Amino acid sequence: MAVQSEIDFIRQVLIHSPGTEHNFTLPKNTQEWVGDENGKLIQNPDYLLFDDIISPGRMSDEHSELEQVLLAFTGSGETYQFQNLLLDTIKTLEQREELFSSCCQLDKKLYGTDDFVDTNYMLEMEDADFATTLLSGRITKPEISNVFKWPLPNLIFTRDIAVALNNALILTWGKWPARQREMLLMSHIAKYHPLFSNYTQLNFHGLCPDLFLEGGDCIVLDDETLLIGLSERNSKESIEAILPLTSGEGFKRVLVVDLPKTRSMMHLDTLFSRISNDEIIVFPPLYNDKEINGHTIQTYCIETGKSIFDINPVQQSLSNGLKEFGYNFQAIHCGGDEPVHQEREQWSDGANAFTLSPGKIISYSRNHKTSHALQQVGYDKISAKDFIIDSKKYIVEDRKMLITISSSELPRGRGGPRCLTMPLDRS
Repeated sequence: MAVQSEIDFIRQVLIHSPGTEHNFTLPKNTQEWVGDENGKLIQNPDYLLFDDIISPGRMSDEHSELEQVLLAFTGSGETYQFQNLLLDTIKTLEQREELFSSCCQLDKKLYGTDDFVDTNYMLEMEDADFATTLLSGRITKPEISNVFKWPLPNLIFTRDIAVALNNALILTWGKWPARQREMLLMSHIAKYHPLFSNYTQLNFHGLCPDLFLEGGDCIVLDDETLLIGLSERNSKESIEAILPLTSGEGFKRVLVVDLPKTRSMMHLDTLFSRISNDEIIVFPPLYNDKEINGHTIQTYCIETGKSIFDINPVQQSLSNGLKEFGYNFQAIHCGGDEPVHQEREQWSDGANAFTLSPGKIISYSRNHKTSHALQQVGYDKISAKDFIIDSKKYIVEDRKMLITISSSELPRGRGGPRCLTMPLDRS
């Protein structure tokens, strides 16, 4: 298994279909800012990074379209469901005790929760009920009762919970409490599941307990170059910490792009996706300009053996930064050529596409201007429903293809098809 590219044919991928956890997201969890007792705006401690109450059934249907397209490419045994891997790693009492204890300790540290449920009751549950409780934070029978303070609605965005770089796996750690139990569960799976036994594993939180890193900021441009966003979710120190691993896995350089620290641009892959040997989808202000909304874009080029703290950043567009190393991509604009549509469709993940093989991608159907821009450069647009009917024919056809999935609910968590997928093998 190896991931040395964003665009090589997808062989293995990890996803998580929406589940019971989405039934327990409340209106107070959808507001990033709230007023305190003095009327001053403060960050909402109960914000779960989902911007609306979604329809779980409709979201599940949309995600099923994504899964069926992935299965057509990987085969039935190679598109892995997170919950199934979790079930495989809670078979013994020792595994359950270790994982449940870790989750309880984390919840107590984050929220002060304690003694919500009898431990023995939890450990004696059926496997499926135990796993569901870890994800939803709730026991639903005989009535709904809390085990953890909040559910894990963001787990559908498996991209962020680990990063596969060549033959290594970085087990990440989220900046916001809403995502940290996800990373803890992923670390448990990576420790015990044979699927991950051949990876070199780096437990980021164990190595750097005070730092944060998420997979959406890491783009494997090719087998020599790793592109990382310096976003609201990580730091220079976080990037510095993984440099020995990147060089050990054969990457000659890491290009770091200093991004605006905003919700709409939380990760680099909300602004940039590589979709073929010579094409990318981009949010134009990042790629073509030297600033976004008053934020100056800076790039760092860290060659093997160097430190990010030894590098003076260059104030330049990402386009110029990439051209210095011979990357002359054809940039397809998220939202087309009109700035108002670029901004609207960047918000709904028009720049966040998942590449199945060079020139065959998955995107959201709702981003019409982005789809039109892709069609103008030769992409044939086909709905996921139509693709699934005759997928074998479409996979082998030598043409560029935009496969669109339904998208009224999935984007409400601020993530697109790339966010919803974590490649494990593109060899």
